[in-house]
Amino acid sequence: MSESVCIVELKRTSLYEKHKEMGAKFLEFGGWDMPLEYEGMIKEHEAVRNSAGIFDVSHMGEVIIEGNESEKFIQNLVTNNIENMKEEDIIYTLMCYENGGVVDDLLVYKFNDEKFLLVINAGNIEKDFDWMIKNKENYDIDIKNISKEISQLAIQGPKSQEILQNIVDISLDEIKFFNFKSGINILGIKCIVSRTGYTGEDGFEIYCKNEDVNKIWSELLNIGKENLKPIGLGARDTLRFEACLPLYGNEINENISPLEAGLSFFVKLNKNKFIGKKSLEAQKESSVKRKLIGFEVSGKGIARHGYDVLANNEVIGYVTTGYSSPTLNKVIGLALIDSKYSQLDNEIEIAIRKKRVKATIIKTPFYKKQYKNIEKDNLNKDDSKIQNDNQINQFSYIPTTSEDKKIMLDSIGLSSVDELFLDIPSELRLNRSLNLESAKSEIEVSKCINKLANKNKNLNNLTCFLGAGAYDHYIPSIINHITSRSEFYTAYTPYQAEISQGTLQVIFEFQSMIAELTKMEIANASMYDGATAAVEACLMAIGQTKRKKIIVSKTVNPECRKVLQTYMQFNKCEIVEVDFCNEYGITDINKLRESVNKDTACVLIQNPNFFGIIEEMEEIEEIVHKNKALLIMSVDPISLGILKSPGEIGADIVVGEAQSLGNPLNFGGPYVGFMATKSKYTRKMPGRIVGETIDSDGNRAYVLTLQTREQHVRREKATSNICSNQALNALTASIYMAVMGKEGFKEVSSQCIKKSHYAYNQLISSGKFKPVFKGKFFKEFLLKSVDNIDEVNDKLLESNILGGYNVENEYSDLKNTTLLCVTEKRTKQEIDKLVEVMEGM
Repeated sequence: MSESVCIVELKRTSLYEKHKEMGAKFLEFGGWDMPLEYEGMIKEHEAVRNSAGIFDVSHMGEVIIEGNESEKFIQNLVTNNIENMKEEDIIYTLMCYENGGVVDDLLVYKFNDEKFLLVINAGNIEKDFDWMIKNKENYDIDIKNISKEISQLAIQGPKSQEILQNIVDISLDEIKFFNFKSGINILGIKCIVSRTGYTGEDGFEIYCKNEDVNKIWSELLNIGKENLKPIGLGARDTLRFEACLPLYGNEINENISPLEAGLSFFVKLNKNKFIGKKSLEAQKESSVKRKLIGFEVSGKGIARHGYDVLANNEVIGYVTTGYSSPTLNKVIGLALIDSKYSQLDNEIEIAIRKKRVKATIIKTPFYKKQYKNIEKDNLNKDDSKIQNDNQINQFSYIPTTSEDKKIMLDSIGLSSVDELFLDIPSELRLNRSLNLESAKSEIEVSKCINKLANKNKNLNNLTCFLGAGAYDHYIPSIINHITSRSEFYTAYTPYQAEISQGTLQVIFEFQSMIAELTKMEIANASMYDGATAAVEACLMAIGQTKRKKIIVSKTVNPECRKVLQTYMQFNKCEIVEVDFCNEYGITDINKLRESVNKDTACVLIQNPNFFGIIEEMEEIEEIVHKNKALLIMSVDPISLGILKSPGEIGADIVVGEAQSLGNPLNFGGPYVGFMATKSKYTRKMPGRIVGETIDSDGNRAYVLTLQTREQHVRREKATSNICSNQALNALTASIYMAVMGKEGFKEVSSQCIKKSHYAYNQLISSGKFKPVFKGKFFKEFLLKSVDNIDEVNDKLLESNILGGYNVENEYSDLKNTTLLCVTEKRTKQEIDKLVEVMEGM
């Protein structure tokens, strides 16, 4: 009786016959009959490293996702954040199961908001497509597997651009790393050309129809001649391995999470949700138990996939990939092992056949990636010129003499400085000499400045009950100790990403803590101050909504509202100020409801407001978002230790003044503003954002991820003029937040509430000072007096007490009203002294 044998027919690409003609050796890979090598793996490997190689990767899968919820669907499907992708961007990411294991790793190509291409691994096409279909329920999208229609070529290596440039109709410099262009003409064929790579070298991918791939393959090899070699899967694996790029089934699979595989950079746990997020969060919180490491074998033998890794006679993991590296001439490998053994330079053993061979854990990647950065390369071309120009000026500072001015004016063909500014209309010039005294000596200037400084009251000798936007909180002694260090005190404003890893990390930590404090998704590197931060948020909202109406409550700090008016006077924006409720001192909800409509870009609310009162934010949020406007909240960061966070309330943008976070009052500045928002608005944020990445050695590093600096390009049309950040003040705030911690914040907030309410109750008990509003307050409150507030404050100053803010200065209907602030610094004795002086008038 004969047995029946089931023969599975292997799939073949459209270039199969070409590969046979070129003498390729074939290998079954993921159900495909693919070329393993032509002239030999090592020769092909070296060709890519030194010149260029062409790969037939038509076995890869391509899936098109279209529809108005495409982005939303993919955002839930993958671990990376695609919300900030621009058209023609590519992003590397992973799909995970609910347990955190990897379905596949893939590339996402964005054509527009409603069309994306997903490039997936050959052996996973059916599985991946089924996974997408399974998870598309409730999304308005179409998913189409076009893998059978598309061929893909990859040309990789240092000469790849030079060769490919001969047959494309655009400059390949236009395609930056991890970007693509569609509709590119290659030999009369419309193709997609991208720049990613899987070898560690610069290179391109070409997507075309199956019937066109033979023509492109042949022409490239004809043009490239000895500089371009066909490359099989063997060398493709050794190349990607040296660069430590993962291979599904080896470094990642359904039982290996991205965190274990060292791919945490591509897992954005700050996203609202994605499949597998909960498991990956739990894994991170409990510390990752396994880690992918690199090792070098010191004994004989090659460590192959699946071999056991041992330490102290215990199996601690297994090899994922191992080779004798053609580039490095070393036997090296990757292994997934118990994290507690993963330190660099640790000795391990590999079970190679029946022997244990010694190995040492080394840095990864083994080979430094040679991906090309067009902008950086173009910049480097000009470096020699810059260096030569700098050699002319050998001194760091020389005062400009009259002769120097004449030389400079002559060089540009002008006769005077006035002629230099002829473009400025006469009516805008001063048209007279400055009203300055004659020059003084250095000693005379020093005495003059000291005389002026001595007119100031020493705050250290005063008990402060003044707030209104600047607050006398306790500053831990450690802050001055750290901020006085020269590396912080001098190099505080990085203009280049690589200038100072320490400074960049400080800014990154500031962003992270502000985001955590406000419960928002992302924060920038800091703003100039709270007022300008609020205005920048309004400009963001205008840019996001394309509307021109700003609603601002009159309970917002008057200084902030004045800055808003200044910024907007030439922006053709309508600013509507909504009055407050005379009974409770909060924004008048009915008037707000009448003011907000379909033309409203944003509503700016301060909480606690200028009067110190806590606003009814839930009702405000509902009104704002019902009209599809953005809710901007200006907050006192100290209050967030006890009040509901803006993120929980539903704010779109959060701003505030961080002076209270360890920064001294400083006679009004410099201060530091903060801004936090939802991640989908990231590219609308002004200023800069520092991000965490991995350097060429695989170590954690920090970089200026986003620098809008658009004022350099758009000038008067720029939406923002901020080009730096208050990094030294942000450092101070970071130290304060780190020192205080969660419980410290709660304690400060709690003491502010208790002490301010004690002072309030003591002052109103006699009836001489009366409450102005019924609203609940945090640390500031209004009281009405029978006396003029300036006179009250003068009397307090005689007792070395800095009194409250005279609210009548800004609100004419609130006569004889003082705004008092009580922070955690104030003692019962100090409060009782305040009450005694005020009651005794």
